[in-house]
Amino acid sequence: MSETAPHDVKPASSRGRRLGMIAVLLGFGALAFWAASRMTWAELVAADGMTPPRTFTVKGADWAPALTPLAIVLLAGIAAAASLRGWALRITAFVVAAVAIIGILPALTLFTGHDDVSYAAKAIGLAGRYEALQVDTKILPGLLVIAGAVAAVLGAVVMLQTASRDAPMSSKYKSPAARRAELEKEVFAKRDAERRAADGSGHEAAAVAGPDRGSDTGSTGVDGNERLLWDALDTGDDPTIDPTDRER
Repeated sequence: MSETAPHDVKPASSRGRRLGMIAVLLGFGALAFWAASRMTWAELVAADGMTPPRTFTVKGADWAPALTPLAIVLLAGIAAAASLRGWALRITAFVVAAVAIIGILPALTLFTGHDDVSYAAKAIGLAGRYEALQVDTKILPGLLVIAGAVAAVLGAVVMLQTASRDAPMSSKYKSPAARRAELEKEVFAKRDAERRAADGSGHEAAAVAGPDRGSDTGSTGVDGNERLLWDALDTGDDPTIDPTDRER
């Protein structure tokens, strides 16, 4: 175990660093989306013809209602990145990237200025007696959403890198049955080598004892050893380890 421990620690620590990056990027993206939803995105001036014009505040939750749910999805992506691997993690990365794109679309309208008056009036549910006159949009919330979306996309990229690096590790996984078959092969190969060495050194003694007695003893010993090996493997013990060492 001491020989393989350093090799196991390095991939684990590398994955831990990538998960830390994902948490920071997605956490920033979620925080940016949530903060932008609480900010003022526009101020709408409207009049009803009987009173002086009024100014209505349009919040981010009005202009882009999906920002808060998208922020929750990004937070869920952090937990998913820590628990998923392989294709499941890749799918999560694509979902995170899609969330970033969806979140950035409403923010772009702050810069295009296309029919912002009617959009703002519809966003706040302006009463029918009012006529929307003009709207003053704010740039800062849009910049914050763009920054959050960029961070989320970068987090998705790190997810894809993590998934691609997890694949070779998962391919090295061996089921208990496969590990047992490998152990059996190793144990019996070692026992065969020891048996050949013992047969070679004890050939003269076997000849003196007589051919019949030697063959009976060898056959009984081989069958007994194999049964002991199978019994040890069935109970989960390693027959290559000395019993006194196993007790300690």
